[in-house]
Amino acid sequence: MGSPAGLNGMDFLRAAVYQDRDRDMPLEYDRQAFEWLRANVVGSPVILEGNAPLYHWASRVSIYTGLPTVIGWDWHQKQQRSIVDGAIIDRRIEAVRTIYDTRDPDVALAQLKRFHVAYIYVGDVERAFYDPQGLPKFDAMVRAGKLSVAYQNERVTIYQINE
Repeated sequence: MGSPAGLNGMDFLRAAVYQDRDRDMPLEYDRQAFEWLRANVVGSPVILEGNAPLYHWASRVSIYTGLPTVIGWDWHQKQQRSIVDGAIIDRRIEAVRTIYDTRDPDVALAQLKRFHVAYIYVGDVERAFYDPQGLPKFDAMVRAGKLSVAYQNERVTIYQINE
């Protein structure tokens, strides 16, 4: 027996488990974070979320919340902005990689400011596709007062920029 019929396109997240890079990613934790964002974030602040290869579980925060992100699905961006050099999109992907991968909080903060990011999303996708040695800098930035933890569940942390 499956889920009951309905119009909530997020219902499948309650039980779905996405598998990528030899990891099981229960989507329930993303769903909880999306619900928090939808209920608590006012306006349209930019949220940083990880990018992944085409046809992977990425751009999910912007898709399910409507919040703008630094880079969405890159092929869609290249199609919709075909008059613009695709290298611009590639540079945004690289900037996102730099923010997540760097161990230097100042490098990350400069890029976050460049794109007017208000929130940083760290969940299973970010842990799967980015350097695990770069992610602890966000907690260090909390201790330094540059970020605060806006939301957290068992597998997702959403940081808010304080500056």
